Amino acid sequence: MKYSYFNSWIFSLSCLLSIASADITGDLRVCVLMVEFQEDNKESTTGTGKFLNTIEGIDCGIYHIDPPPHDRTYFFSQLKAVNNYFQSVSYGKFGLDLVQSSIYPLEPVSYELSQSMSYYYPYNEDNITEDRLVGLFKEALELAYSIDGIDYSNYDLIIVFHAGIGQDFSLPFLDP
Repeated sequence: MKYSYFNSWIFSLSCLLSIASADITGDLRVCVLMVEFQEDNKESTTGTGKFLNTIEGIDCGIYHIDPPPHDRTYFFSQLKAVNNYFQSVSYGKFGLDLVQSSIYPLEPVSYELSQSMSYYYPYNEDNITEDRLVGLFKEALELAYSIDGIDYSNYDLIIVFHAGIGQDFSLPFLDP
Protein backbone atom coordinates (compact mmCIF):
# COMPACT_ATOMS: atom_id res chain seq x y z
CA MET A 1 0.00 0.00 0.00
CA LYS A 2 1.30 3.47 -0.84
CA TYR A 3 0.65 5.84 2.07
CA SER A 4 2.63 8.84 3.32
CA TYR A 5 2.30 9.96 6.92
CA PHE A 6 3.98 12.52 9.12
CA ASN A 7 4.18 12.01 12.78
CA SER A 8 4.50 14.99 15.06
CA TRP A 9 4.61 12.74 18.10
CA ILE A 10 8.35 12.22 17.72
CA PHE A 11 8.72 15.95 18.13
CA SER A 12 6.37 15.97 21.10
CA LEU A 13 8.13 13.11 22.80
CA SER A 14 11.61 14.53 22.27
CA CYS A 15 10.53 17.93 23.61
CA LEU A 16 8.81 16.30 26.55
CA LEU A 17 11.84 14.23 27.44
CA SER A 18 14.13 17.24 27.24
CA ILE A 19 11.91 19.40 29.46
CA ALA A 20 10.71 16.70 31.84
CA SER A 21 13.19 17.60 34.55
CA ALA A 22 13.59 21.29 33.73
CA ASP A 23 11.59 24.27 34.91
CA ILE A 24 10.96 25.80 31.50
CA THR A 25 8.46 28.54 30.82
CA GLY A 26 7.69 30.62 27.76
CA ASP A 27 7.11 29.68 24.17
CA LEU A 28 9.52 28.09 21.70
CA ARG A 29 9.99 29.57 18.24
CA VAL A 30 10.00 26.63 15.83
CA CYS A 31 11.44 26.36 12.33
CA VAL A 32 9.79 23.54 10.37
CA LEU A 33 11.40 22.14 7.22
CA MET A 34 9.25 19.97 4.96
CA VAL A 35 11.37 17.50 2.96
CA GLU A 36 10.61 14.87 0.37
CA PHE A 37 12.88 12.25 -1.13
CA GLN A 38 13.75 11.22 -4.65
CA GLU A 39 10.76 9.30 -5.94
CA ASP A 40 10.88 5.51 -5.76
CA ASN A 41 8.60 2.51 -5.45
CA LYS A 42 10.65 0.28 -3.16
CA GLU A 43 8.77 -2.17 -0.99
CA SER A 44 11.07 -1.42 1.95
CA THR A 45 9.65 2.11 2.30
CA THR A 46 6.20 3.65 2.47
CA GLY A 47 4.77 5.79 -0.28
CA THR A 48 6.84 7.11 -3.15
CA GLY A 49 9.06 9.45 -1.17
CA LYS A 50 6.68 12.34 -1.77
CA PHE A 51 4.10 13.99 0.46
CA LEU A 52 0.61 12.69 0.06
CA ASN A 53 -1.52 15.31 -1.67
CA THR A 54 -4.58 13.26 -2.50
CA ILE A 55 -6.23 10.14 -1.14
CA GLU A 56 -7.11 8.97 -4.64
CA GLY A 57 -5.74 5.50 -5.40
CA ILE A 58 -5.04 4.70 -1.75
CA ASP A 59 -7.07 1.95 -0.16
CA CYS A 60 -6.79 2.08 3.61
CA GLY A 61 -10.33 0.91 4.16
CA ILE A 62 -11.93 3.01 6.86
CA TYR A 63 -8.53 3.98 8.33
CA HIS A 64 -7.48 7.44 7.18
CA ILE A 65 -5.28 8.89 9.86
CA ASP A 66 -4.10 12.38 8.96
CA PRO A 67 -5.68 12.49 5.50
CA PRO A 68 -4.06 14.58 2.76
CA PRO A 69 -3.09 17.03 1.59
CA HIS A 70 0.10 17.10 3.65
CA ASP A 71 0.99 20.71 3.01
CA ARG A 72 1.87 23.81 5.03
CA THR A 73 -1.66 24.06 6.42
CA TYR A 74 -1.53 20.43 7.54
CA PHE A 75 1.77 20.91 9.36
CA PHE A 76 0.62 24.14 10.94
CA SER A 77 -2.31 22.20 12.41
CA GLN A 78 0.22 19.68 13.78
CA LEU A 79 2.12 22.52 15.47
CA LYS A 80 -1.13 23.87 16.91
CA ALA A 81 -1.96 20.43 18.34
CA VAL A 82 1.47 20.15 19.98
CA ASN A 83 1.14 23.69 21.33
CA ASN A 84 -2.29 22.90 22.78
CA TYR A 85 -0.87 19.83 24.49
CA PHE A 86 2.09 21.68 26.01
CA GLN A 87 -0.13 24.58 27.10
CA SER A 88 -2.48 22.14 28.78
CA VAL A 89 0.09 20.08 30.69
CA SER A 90 2.08 23.17 31.74
CA TYR A 91 -1.01 25.09 32.87
CA GLY A 92 -0.30 27.75 30.27
CA LYS A 93 3.36 28.25 31.16
CA PHE A 94 4.93 26.59 28.11
CA GLY A 95 4.14 26.12 24.46
CA LEU A 96 5.02 27.05 20.92
CA ASP A 97 5.07 30.61 19.65
CA LEU A 98 2.90 30.03 16.59
CA VAL A 99 3.32 33.63 15.41
CA GLN A 100 7.14 33.58 15.47
CA SER A 101 7.39 30.01 14.14
CA SER A 102 7.77 29.31 10.42
CA ILE A 103 7.14 26.45 8.02
CA TYR A 104 9.51 26.20 5.04
CA PRO A 105 9.72 26.23 2.13
CA LEU A 106 7.29 28.97 1.29
CA GLU A 107 7.41 27.86 -2.36
CA PRO A 108 7.28 25.16 -3.71
CA VAL A 109 5.55 22.67 -1.43
CA SER A 110 8.70 21.00 -0.01
CA TYR A 111 12.45 20.64 -0.31
CA GLU A 112 13.62 17.61 -2.27
CA LEU A 113 16.56 15.72 -0.81
CA SER A 114 19.21 14.18 -3.06
CA GLN A 115 18.47 10.51 -2.30
CA SER A 116 15.53 8.14 -1.99
CA MET A 117 13.97 7.42 1.40
CA SER A 118 15.73 4.06 1.75
CA TYR A 119 19.14 5.73 1.50
CA TYR A 120 18.56 7.71 4.70
CA TYR A 121 17.23 4.72 6.60
CA PRO A 122 18.67 1.62 4.95
CA TYR A 123 16.76 -1.53 5.75
CA ASN A 124 18.63 -3.91 8.07
CA GLU A 125 21.87 -1.91 8.02
CA ASP A 126 22.00 -0.81 11.64
CA ASN A 127 25.70 0.06 11.47
CA ILE A 128 25.06 3.08 9.20
CA THR A 129 21.54 4.07 10.23
CA GLU A 130 22.50 6.82 12.68
CA ASP A 131 24.95 8.44 10.26
CA ARG A 132 22.36 8.44 7.48
CA LEU A 133 19.68 10.00 9.70
CA VAL A 134 22.14 12.71 10.75
CA GLY A 135 22.90 13.17 7.04
CA LEU A 136 19.19 13.63 6.32
CA PHE A 137 18.93 16.37 8.94
CA LYS A 138 22.16 18.06 7.78
CA GLU A 139 21.14 17.97 4.12
CA ALA A 140 17.71 19.39 4.97
CA LEU A 141 19.26 22.29 6.90
CA GLU A 142 21.81 23.07 4.19
CA LEU A 143 19.26 22.80 1.36
CA ALA A 144 16.76 25.07 3.13
CA TYR A 145 19.49 27.61 3.83
CA SER A 146 20.75 27.56 0.23
CA ILE A 147 17.24 28.10 -1.17
CA ASP A 148 15.59 30.37 1.39
CA GLY A 149 18.52 31.81 3.39
CA ILE A 150 16.85 30.88 6.67
CA ASP A 151 18.41 32.50 9.73
CA TYR A 152 18.25 29.56 12.13
CA SER A 153 19.30 31.79 15.03
CA ASN A 154 15.75 33.20 14.99
CA TYR A 155 14.44 29.87 16.26
CA ASP A 156 14.73 27.78 19.40
CA LEU A 157 14.00 24.46 17.70
CA ILE A 158 14.23 23.01 14.19
CA ILE A 159 11.92 20.21 13.09
CA VAL A 160 12.31 18.25 9.86
CA PHE A 161 9.06 16.67 8.69
CA HIS A 162 9.75 14.08 6.01
CA ALA A 163 7.55 12.09 3.66
CA GLY A 164 6.66 8.51 4.63
CA ILE A 165 5.66 6.71 7.79
CA GLY A 166 8.23 7.01 10.54
CA GLN A 167 9.80 4.02 12.25
CA ASP A 168 7.87 4.93 15.39
CA PHE A 169 4.56 4.24 13.61
CA SER A 170 4.00 0.64 12.60
CA LEU A 171 0.47 -0.67 12.38
CA PRO A 172 -0.09 -3.59 10.00
CA PHE A 173 -3.45 -2.31 8.76
CA LEU A 174 -1.82 0.99 7.72
CA ASP A 175 1.46 -0.29 6.39
CA PRO A 176 1.22 -3.95 5.40
